[in-house]
Amino acid sequence: MLIHEWQLGPKMNQALQKQQPADFRLWRAMLSTAVEEQAAFVLRQQQLDTPEHSLRQSLGLREQRPFSWQDGDLESCQRCSDALQQGFAQSRLQQQLSPLPWVLKNDAKKLDARVADNLDLHSRRRLYQEGIEPIETDATALYEVLQQLDTQAAA
Repeated sequence: MLIHEWQLGPKMNQALQKQQPADFRLWRAMLSTAVEEQAAFVLRQQQLDTPEHSLRQSLGLREQRPFSWQDGDLESCQRCSDALQQGFAQSRLQQQLSPLPWVLKNDAKKLDARVADNLDLHSRRRLYQEGIEPIETDATALYEVLQQLDTQAAA
């Protein structure tokens, strides 16, 4: 499965150089549309996790509540019910202080079959968590490519 342009190698570049727009469009259509999976944005997982966690700590925010039913949610629902009897504003305040669960059981893979069948291939892969293998990049390789292009342009 194609995720980003590194997996294609020189095929897209050759299609452009040989002026084959149909081939270029075909290769481009096979790539993932998710921005976070594009070659320029592939980051290590630890780089993605630390900024949000440190931002939460610096602002003094609590951890995000899971969407599913947890222990103690019955009391929280009872408090919201009591607050609703006192007024809408009181109920809204209570819901903001202790958010209610959205679902009884959090199952990320539970989708209606009609919806899942209409997903594109990359969305299905992300839904079922089939990860991509990380590609090691060399920052100095760009300099070598630019030098090669410079020598070809001078010739």
